[in-house]
Amino acid sequence: MSPMPPTAGTEPHLDDIARALTRTRPRELDIPGFKRAAVLVPLVESEDGLRLLLTVRAATLRSHAGQIALPGGRLEPGEDSVAAALRETQEEVGIEVPRDAILGELSDHPSPAGYVARPVVAAVPWPQELRPDPAEVAEAFLVPLSDLRGTKPSSEVRQLPGGTPRRIFSYPWRGRDIWGFTGNVIRDLFDVLDGREGDPFAA
Repeated sequence: MSPMPPTAGTEPHLDDIARALTRTRPRELDIPGFKRAAVLVPLVESEDGLRLLLTVRAATLRSHAGQIALPGGRLEPGEDSVAAALRETQEEVGIEVPRDAILGELSDHPSPAGYVARPVVAAVPWPQELRPDPAEVAEAFLVPLSDLRGTKPSSEVRQLPGGTPRRIFSYPWRGRDIWGFTGNVIRDLFDVLDGREGDPFAA
């Protein structure tokens, strides 16, 4: 018998997340014209519980400038999702995450910028010095996962390039708005942790 998922709103632990990911088969998404990308979902274990490492995109970037994001980017030739997520994290915020720190993967998510990205969940070795690349990242910060888990997100329907409707989730946190692609990945992580299935992002 599979272990029961933790109750929603409880403090999540790395072991819970790792077990939940092993019970889940990520959904693959293929949208004509969209390029492949990957993001890291970097979880940091602290005395106060798990924290999620997020970035604020530099104001000079052509897409999603100033928005809160997960480190990541497009796959280079020969890379898989894990390799791309780890490389982009090192380039964007200067931290090293070994491949054996990967806990699992979430389902593919589309981005309005024309990418389909695979989120890769990892337990980040800590402490490390954050060294954000100013060309890409204005700020990097940690959010208690329990704060997000205890927040009921709002949602709205927006159009992807090509006209496909997609439900977008938004998590307010200390005056910041964590929404769009990042909000949807967070929602997906909690759905997996709680054993919920289906596609909650369909309009």
